[in-house]
Amino acid sequence: MTPQNPAQHARVAADALERLVRDVQTGRAAWAHPHTVRQAVDDLTRITTAASTALLQLAAAHGQHTQPGPRTTQSVTALHQAGHYTTTAAAQLRTARHTMN
Repeated sequence: MTPQNPAQHARVAADALERLVRDVQTGRAAWAHPHTVRQAVDDLTRITTAASTALLQLAAAHGQHTQPGPRTTQSVTALHQAGHYTTTAAAQLRTARHTMN
């Protein structure tokens, strides 16, 4: 059995987040209650935690599947940093959630 293309999952997730932002911006959706805010923070923490892992996996895959050189090194480094920054974002979301009533 051949592995699935994980990029399809990333596309679905990206589409869902874009739809969320668009619906909130246009007023079709709103976080009108503290419970929905807390739930959204919990879910966004899950998303950023998974995104961090996915970015680090992408960095490793890109490094394995491209020819060595300065451009590959720059790409891998940038993906690796994005993974670390996303880990920081997830940690900040956890902190925010712990301080909510």
